[in-house]
Amino acid sequence: MKAIPVKSKIDALQLLKISPFKEVIKPTVPHKHADYFELIFLSQGAGSHVIDDRIYDVLPPAVYFLKPGQTHCWDFSCIPRGFVILFREELLNRESLEIVYRLPAHSRVGDSETLLELISRFHRDYLAKSSAALLRSYLQLILLKVSEEQYRHNLQPEQPFNQVYYRFKGLLNERYQNVRKIKDYAAILGIPAGRLNDICKKASGKTPSTILNERLLLEAKTLLSHTALTIKEVAAELDFADTSHFVKFFKLKTNLTPGQYKEMAIPQVHRAV
Repeated sequence: MKAIPVKSKIDALQLLKISPFKEVIKPTVPHKHADYFELIFLSQGAGSHVIDDRIYDVLPPAVYFLKPGQTHCWDFSCIPRGFVILFREELLNRESLEIVYRLPAHSRVGDSETLLELISRFHRDYLAKSSAALLRSYLQLILLKVSEEQYRHNLQPEQPFNQVYYRFKGLLNERYQNVRKIKDYAAILGIPAGRLNDICKKASGKTPSTILNERLLLEAKTLLSHTALTIKEVAAELDFADTSHFVKFFKLKTNLTPGQYKEMAIPQVHRAV
């Protein structure tokens, strides 16, 4: 098996797509989606959903949200029903952008009837080729509704939203394999490296280097658990200078060698794929 494939369910020039979720129970192969967000609302179904290195039970009604570059796969034991909404960042206003970067990968839904009706109307108007303005309004309203459901009982104070921080995290998903210097990310963002460091520490309590290493580690775990790549091949895929450098990096972050992690992860992954 090669590295995790990148699939696209939306045309290159398309900003938005909504469709019913495929009503099949065949397990899917771990894969990624590039340069668009994916929001899945399930009203029925059972099984499991693997997103990056976590396994979620499918317990509808629920919303699953994927950002560009995340790895996921499904394993259903009961026919799923719901909708899939694909959209690009260009459609979002500031409020919606703030929502999508804060949404977790999985959310339970209390007021599922209202959300299902809203998404169903959205789908009907999408098929009727309604105006872009109307469809954009539907998307923004759905994001607000999902956000409201997610944060209704969240009493923890939130950190102020900083678009540069989330843009940095987006860039990491796109370029972490071959851009390893924080000053290069700062240059792309058009700010000094020191400013990027301050922004990241204020938003997350972590330095940009720590966030970059976490992204590398996540991808390493994903490749070790979801592919048949050897440790040497994983090191090469992640652009490490050599295998020993990769092994040292992985053990420093996890207290396990890549081989030990792979042996531990395979039984868990088999549950989902």
